[in-house]
Amino acid sequence: MLKSEIEISGIKIFLTQKKIRNLHLRILPPSSEVRVSAPLRFSLEKIEEFVLKRIDWIKNGQNQIRKLHEEGKIEMPPKFLSGEKHEFLGKKFEFELIRNSSANKLIFSAERFVMTVKGQSNFAQRQKLMDNFYRKNLQEMIPQMIEKYEKKMGVKVAEFGIKKMKTRWGTCNVRARRIWLGLELAKKPAGFLESIVVHEMVHFLEQKHSKRFYELMDRFMPKWRITDAEVKGKIID
Repeated sequence: MLKSEIEISGIKIFLTQKKIRNLHLRILPPSSEVRVSAPLRFSLEKIEEFVLKRIDWIKNGQNQIRKLHEEGKIEMPPKFLSGEKHEFLGKKFEFELIRNSSANKLIFSAERFVMTVKGQSNFAQRQKLMDNFYRKNLQEMIPQMIEKYEKKMGVKVAEFGIKKMKTRWGTCNVRARRIWLGLELAKKPAGFLESIVVHEMVHFLEQKHSKRFYELMDRFMPKWRITDAEVKGKIID
């Protein structure tokens, strides 16, 4: 895999060349960053030609993303600094950072997050504190949900884990009776978390997303479609 940065018509392009068949172009919110994935065999000239043919589309896409950000419809990635708002169980809470404290810790109340850090800290340290908070709460909530639906479904979950996922809310290993759930679920409503737990457990009974799969979902959690619709930009697999 080869990675580089190129500039075409004043636009910075993050280029990745790897073992793929076709060229792919993406504009990523919230920064409107342009990324191109290209086959290793393609020359730089061919890639530049590909981008130039789509330069108007790229500029329009970037302008639309910037406009949405200005209107508050797209949020910038968190930096874990005072004044931000952070999600937990479907709601947003004020965030306060206190530097030069005696300990690194995160305190949550019904109204806000308060993070204390030694010295100035850095982004990675603050991210870890928040991730640990999310993980701890998921670890407390998920076993109750699993136990509830094990009885309803007549299945047994041997193990569950929590990890960061970029494109999925959850996944499972049917043979090992193991499910994995995305850390980002801690930001979503509890009902949505429950629907993902049920989704992965139903795969123990039906591996494919068949008609039977969704019939089982409707049987075990009749309101799953409502909770699912409440969370936009969802990816369930």
